[in-house]
Amino acid sequence: MIISINGKITDEKRAKMPVTSEAFLFGYAVFETIRTYKGKVFRLDDHLARLYMSADVMGFKPKWTYKKVYTEVSKVLDKSKWNKSKIRVILTKDDLIVMVEQLKEKPSAMYKKGVKLVSFHGKRNVPYAKKLADAFCYLAKQHALSCGAYEALLVDPKTYVRECAYANIFWVNGTKVFTTNKEILFGITRETVVELAEDCEFKGAKYKSLLRADEVFITQTTSGILPVVEIDGQRIGTGRPGPVTKKLMKKFEKLVRRK
Repeated sequence: MIISINGKITDEKRAKMPVTSEAFLFGYAVFETIRTYKGKVFRLDDHLARLYMSADVMGFKPKWTYKKVYTEVSKVLDKSKWNKSKIRVILTKDDLIVMVEQLKEKPSAMYKKGVKLVSFHGKRNVPYAKKLADAFCYLAKQHALSCGAYEALLVDPKTYVRECAYANIFWVNGTKVFTTNKEILFGITRETVVELAEDCEFKGAKYKSLLRADEVFITQTTSGILPVVEIDGQRIGTGRPGPVTKKLMKKFEKLVRRK
């Protein structure tokens, strides 16, 4: 891993932040997870725009400007030799941390056979901000893993499905693609898929109606599009990745390989 703290490259074991920092004490910081395809960053401008939007939602103005963050991310990335990299950018009121490491792709079987979700009740607070304090999502994800699932499906008190712990969710009925746009984190990969789907419709969905969908898939930065074939032990559609999902996966793959 390559780490930069406030513009200085440091060894992973020597990377330090003061324990009195608000980021350490309260998780009062925002972050972005970004990736590269063939050594090129995917939608860096959009990721950094969301980073600053998150800071605004959290009520602080970073000392580091957008332009300086962009430059620092590029500088740290230039020091890596990996074709596929995972980039983590953390921004506090005073500090900038950039971490780059080799990205480990998900097993191909996940894309060919699909993944499983389990439900987790509740929803993130301050959903529009990608903030460091995220114990709720961490617990949801750990619950999913302990159940042998890939991700946790967040279900609010009124049984509406919002998103997953670390992914956005879409569903398909017939050939129509749906997703919600209320009280969620607007993922960059999600936005890309909305563009690719062309006529995606925004609407709410309750848990039981999601189970009746013909197809379900999730999106996230590091994994792209992943088909969902089972939720809480119930088969979705045919129990295999559906035709609309596979078509979008091909379009997404073509897009990112071209960039």
